[in-house]
Amino acid sequence: MPPKRAGARTASTTASGPSPLLNAILLLGSVGYALAILVSRGRVGWPPHQLLASSATVAGCLALVGPIVLARAASAEGGLGELLWMTGGLLIWVFDFAALVRGQWETTAWATPLDSQTMGLIILAVLVAGWRSRMAVWSWSWTNVTGWVLGLFWVGIALASWVPSRIVTAATH
Repeated sequence: MPPKRAGARTASTTASGPSPLLNAILLLGSVGYALAILVSRGRVGWPPHQLLASSATVAGCLALVGPIVLARAASAEGGLGELLWMTGGLLIWVFDFAALVRGQWETTAWATPLDSQTMGLIILAVLVAGWRSRMAVWSWSWTNVTGWVLGLFWVGIALASWVPSRIVTAATH
């Protein structure tokens, strides 16, 4: 029997990995859920006056599926982006569960239970802690890149919330 090459894949290794089709279904389902929320609230229109709030809803829906997608990931070595995505998703899940326990399930914004400043500052703390603990190894996996995009989006919204509204109003006129 010939020896196996180190880079050769066997049927057992490919069958045990996560299905890309299921990941795609989860991601498309989360974006579809976000669009359904935005349409039901009347926030989808032209010109997009509430673009930032709409983007936060889409980010929240993507974060909801993050823990599921990342728990199914085949690689044990994740990057800082994956940590940001997992943290954001778990925060949303925990706050949604707390609202459910309190009996506020009808009034809770399931995709965005935390205000943007709180979410962004928590993600900033995780980003700095991960960076300091040398978790910031860069990989170009789609999960790591998605996590970085979501994390930087949340931090950007938090920082933008500190800009006085009169400056924003003056800049648009």
